[in-house]
Amino acid sequence: MTKKVKVIATETEEVLLEVAIEDIARAYEYAAQMEEMGIEVKLDAPTVADTLSDTLGLSIDDRHRLETSMEEELHDHEGSCCAKPYEFKDDKIQ
Repeated sequence: MTKKVKVIATETEEVLLEVAIEDIARAYEYAAQMEEMGIEVKLDAPTVADTLSDTLGLSIDDRHRLETSMEEELHDHEGSCCAKPYEFKDDKIQ
């Protein structure tokens, strides 16, 4: 299963562009063009877990375990550099 990247008009939910994950840069460029024209859009793209699961050919159960593991790992690092922007104090990253 290869999920596509979609640029969707926020107001109408119409899919304006659909490309393969390899062309995600094109989707971002297109989305920027639409927003410059005053059309609000959102990007629907595969997550890291989706892409990794597809690449590894994981079963549904293994996919669920991977997603759960990733969520737990992020939760364990709440408040660290992984979960919030860096804070600068005296020209040093804290």
